[in-house]
Amino acid sequence: MSVLAMTGCRAAPAVDAKVSPSASATTATPSAAVASGESTCKDAAGDSRSKAVDIDQIRLLSDGKLMFVVFNTVANVPTTGTVLYSVTAWSSDGKKGYEIGAKFRDGQEIANFVYNLGTNQQENITNGAVAADKQVRTRYPLAALAGLGDKFGWYGAVTVDGAGVGTDVDRCPGGEAKTQFPDA
Repeated sequence: MSVLAMTGCRAAPAVDAKVSPSASATTATPSAAVASGESTCKDAAGDSRSKAVDIDQIRLLSDGKLMFVVFNTVANVPTTGTVLYSVTAWSSDGKKGYEIGAKFRDGQEIANFVYNLGTNQQENITNGAVAADKQVRTRYPLAALAGLGDKFGWYGAVTVDGAGVGTDVDRCPGGEAKTQFPDA
């Protein structure tokens, strides 16, 4: 998460969430369970600023070595144009921040990366992102997300490229997110 300007990624503090491992979110605020390493954001249908893509839900899952990111969309993911699916995460103290994302052009992956917002360094990930039907799935090594800690804030966004300029068309949640994960 080419990288776009992150105007919404200030050093915002994360808020603790205490939820059982089997809990699932039904609101626009992500919930988390440390034991299972899962956080979910459910988004309202029809709130996208584009007909191209509308987020239904975003899930972050961790197995202790990898961070899996799953975007579910209301309709099939676009197979034309350029679309970036990204998650921006920041540590509770605001000292560490990352954008992780996968970019597709005409339905084909053209980038999958972890971008360190503090050092302006990008690590390209070569394990392949998958976009099919109503879902985009990616995975990232937790080692590349060092310093987020066990409590961090996050949000996900979909950005559509129009005339060379990316525009965020949908975001989940609309406000500040909250989560807990084992230290990266």
